Amino acid sequence: MNYDTQLGHIGAKITEWVDTGQINGAAVAIAHRGERIWESYAGTARPGVDSGPDVLWPLASISKLYAVAMIMALVERGELTLGMTVESVIPEFAGEGKEQVLLRHLVTHTSGMIYQSPAHSERLMNHMPYDEMIDESYIYPLLFSPGAKLSYSDYGIALAGRVAERVTGKDFVTLVDELVIEPAGLGATTFRPTPDQREITAHVEGTYADGSDGAMYNSPYGLDLAHPSFGTVASARDLLQFGLAFAPGGDRFLSGATVRAMTVDQTGGHTPAVIPGFMDSTAPAPWGLGFMIARAGNPFMPDLIPTGSYGHGGASGCTLWIDPVDDIVVAYVSNKHALTGRPPFTRRFVSVVNMALASLTRDTA
Repeated sequence: MNYDTQLGHIGAKITEWVDTGQINGAAVAIAHRGERIWESYAGTARPGVDSGPDVLWPLASISKLYAVAMIMALVERGELTLGMTVESVIPEFAGEGKEQVLLRHLVTHTSGMIYQSPAHSERLMNHMPYDEMIDESYIYPLLFSPGAKLSYSDYGIALAGRVAERVTGKDFVTLVDELVIEPAGLGATTFRPTPDQREITAHVEGTYADGSDGAMYNSPYGLDLAHPSFGTVASARDLLQFGLAFAPGGDRFLSGATVRAMTVDQTGGHTPAVIPGFMDSTAPAPWGLGFMIARAGNPFMPDLIPTGSYGHGGASGCTLWIDPVDDIVVAYVSNKHALTGRPPFTRRFVSVVNMALASLTRDTA
């Protein structure tokens, strides 16, 4: 099959976005029935570096999937259980109901922890050390009783990473390398890029602390944070390969039981959702372990994705979606932050996934 004919209009669309100044650069990689079938690149990743297969793209909040995959690998090994309280491992995380927060709550965004520091950009500009960022999360009161609602939280995933560190005695980057990146064969993925890798890492326009030497994703400090909630950089091909590990026809680095648990709703399907900048409603937002679960009518999910599909987006301009019905995986990366305008940001990644699903299911009922 000539996939350039079938999918080439997606490449033309991202080239159009580059040519009209909507984004500086982008890449898309697609798999169908377990096989990587097509990829396309457009524009510049950073000044002097064209978008291409070797470029590393900051994955922003897609990083949370790698962090939770590491947590689940430890669950498989009997090191952690999702029902353990955070306080049992981190006794300083206590008071005002925090004793009720379970590891399960952290990885499903139902802990009640706030999203991130209200002074996030200031923290970055001041080069706050990573450990101090996590320490600061302890001081904020919970927004609600654990499990009562869903409120998306960078702090929650970071705290889950610290639980793993305390239990194993290993640092977060080592754990992800050993339990996710190496067994999944992700040779172009890292939470802490080397100086050489930084030279081929895309520059994200409009991010937090933009223009400063603490800029999220763009500065040596920001890239060295290795934050569980936003620290991954990866090639488009590697992002697709990671997604394939959770698709019906893909190679697994986690057990089938773990993949199933991560990719089905773990919130009861009734949890009202607050996702800062995107959603604040009483409508249910099903969530797996790390993965967002597709629900009809969600305004920032791909329109054509079947209910029950799963994926995650990143504010740097990227998305990963797995359609298990048609066995399609779409990985899209770009370098313009959601803070530059959320409606066009959302429209771009939704459009890429819509076009891929429509093209690959043209002859199916």
